[in-house]
Amino acid sequence: MAARTDVTAAGNFLIPNGTFFVELLIFLIVLGVIWFFVVPPIRKVLAEREARVDETTANFKEAKETFAEAEARYQSGLEKARAEAAEIRNTARAEGRAILEQLRSEAQEEADRIVADSAAQLRSEADQVAAELRAEVEPLAESLAERVSGVNGQRAGSSAGRQRGQASS
Repeated sequence: MAARTDVTAAGNFLIPNGTFFVELLIFLIVLGVIWFFVVPPIRKVLAEREARVDETTANFKEAKETFAEAEARYQSGLEKARAEAAEIRNTARAEGRAILEQLRSEAQEEADRIVADSAAQLRSEADQVAAELRAEVEPLAESLAERVSGVNGQRAGSSAGRQRGQASS
């Protein structure tokens, strides 16, 4: 049997015909339109978005560094302020102690002065009382001595009269 050569290609779908080439041409035209008119704006938007993301990332890193620096300055300022406050507190305590000691010494001096003045006043009052007592006791002692010795009876009587007069007054 011999091979048939009179078979036509109209029924074979594997052999391309004009419809295939027209569809291929339309696909390439649509692909070209999309490639030249749709893809560039999308690429531009994506590039802008990526640039903004990069910028935001850089800003975030810069802000993070700035925050770290500010935090370090804050901590150092806080430590400095605490040290100054402690120094001021210690100075105030020392001044308070000095003032307290000064007031205590002034009070002690005032008390010593008051005691000395009181002692001097008491001494002068004691001397005055002793002088008054001597003035009063001396005539009594003389009259008593005269009575005991019996020297002058007349005088003893007058002295006794004096004593009675003083006692009555």
